[in-house]
Amino acid sequence: MLLTRPWYPFGSWRGALAEMDRLRREMDRILESLSGVGEAGLFPPVNVSEDTDRFTVTAELPGVDPKEIDISVHGRNLSISGERKPPQVEEGARYHRRERPFGSFSRMIGLPVEVDPEKVEATYRNGVLTIVLPKAEEAKPKKIAVSG
Repeated sequence: MLLTRPWYPFGSWRGALAEMDRLRREMDRILESLSGVGEAGLFPPVNVSEDTDRFTVTAELPGVDPKEIDISVHGRNLSISGERKPPQVEEGARYHRRERPFGSFSRMIGLPVEVDPEKVEATYRNGVLTIVLPKAEEAKPKKIAVSG
């Protein structure tokens, strides 16, 4: 009597599930690279820091003309938008690799407290945008004197 076992291409059903999970992760990675969202985050990448009087936001925007950057504050939200234009290439030239994103971008950054929109300052130097957002007076911590 000849005994046969069913053929499992991945060794077992657990192996098949592991392979499906690997394929899902690979597809996620491909889709993230196409959408501009992924391990590096959204464009532009930003850092937000806070001290007692203000927030400081830095955004990396290499290759963006400062005239193409729009900044606005709405309540507790900071909006940074603009456009990075592709470099001019000679007619007939072709890319061998094209990894730098081009086109319009927009970031909305929520802040935990109100800021004073009249005192917001922005500077752009060496491809880094720095925005200083002073906190509104009512949002600043107040020292309470104890009488006794």
